[in-house]
Amino acid sequence: MKTVGEVLTEERRRKGVSLEEVEAATKIRKAVLEALEKGNYTKLPAPTYIKGLISNYGCYLGLNTVELQAIFRREYDERKNTPKTISSLKGIKRPLFILTPALIIAAFIILSVAGVSYYLYQQYNLFTAAPNLAVDEPTENFRTVNSAVSVVGYTYPEAVLKINGQPVQLSPGGNFVVSVDLPVGTNILTITSENKFGKISTVKRVVMVEQSPLAVSPTATSPASLVVPATASAQPDHLTVVLSIGPNSSWVSVTVDGENKYEGVLVNGVSKTFTGKERIKIKTGNAGSTKIAINGKDQVVMGKENEVLEKEYTK
Repeated sequence: MKTVGEVLTEERRRKGVSLEEVEAATKIRKAVLEALEKGNYTKLPAPTYIKGLISNYGCYLGLNTVELQAIFRREYDERKNTPKTISSLKGIKRPLFILTPALIIAAFIILSVAGVSYYLYQQYNLFTAAPNLAVDEPTENFRTVNSAVSVVGYTYPEAVLKINGQPVQLSPGGNFVVSVDLPVGTNILTITSENKFGKISTVKRVVMVEQSPLAVSPTATSPASLVVPATASAQPDHLTVVLSIGPNSSWVSVTVDGENKYEGVLVNGVSKTFTGKERIKIKTGNAGSTKIAINGKDQVVMGKENEVLEKEYTK
């Protein structure tokens, strides 16, 4: 039976997709993708994290993620449960004690008390301890020339995860891979995980986005300066929406002509432009900090602060 890595590799090659293209689409590093395809699980974190990566990769390739998870569990268990050799029977000594009914009852009572004590201890921890939160990417003081940064990690599956105050979706098992767009300069990402008892774990990362050497400053001949306001006799042949974020961050999902073009967190100061033929649908987790400008018109605020809102704009 094929391994998860073999299934992923064959499907990727069948579709003619390179690892670099997969990395750009899924925000999963190429080295991690190679480890998945080769089955080098020792180079990856916990099994729950691996399951999240397999689901994201498989979903991108259009594979059945339920079947992939089943293959992974079988493959992982076979590696874990290796057969053990039977030791030599020579030198066996007589037992130091004889198993009696009284001894069995005493052992049962001790184990029962220990089990109840452990359960109570775990429940106590639920009330007093904050959920586990690990952020593998980005690392502290991370530098990049790309505005889009992947926030990768895992936490308690039933926790509420937020990035810069914006709730984001957790994958099964508590894993998360979230795209966050940042402006040029020094940015602070605050990742929080809150359990149902109100206990919060916080991880902060400083990310420095440097100006790309290929970036060209707008000039008098740049496309932005050539935009001519639409007149009553000239209808634009396309729909352009400029989405600006501030004063707070916002989770945003953008669908252009029925195709999902973006999903992630945009921090204060970030702007993104989307162009379509007929319609653009925008869903925001913070309507009060999401401003929209359509075909060069003045910006308007989508709604109220911290309001979850979805709107569709047509040509």
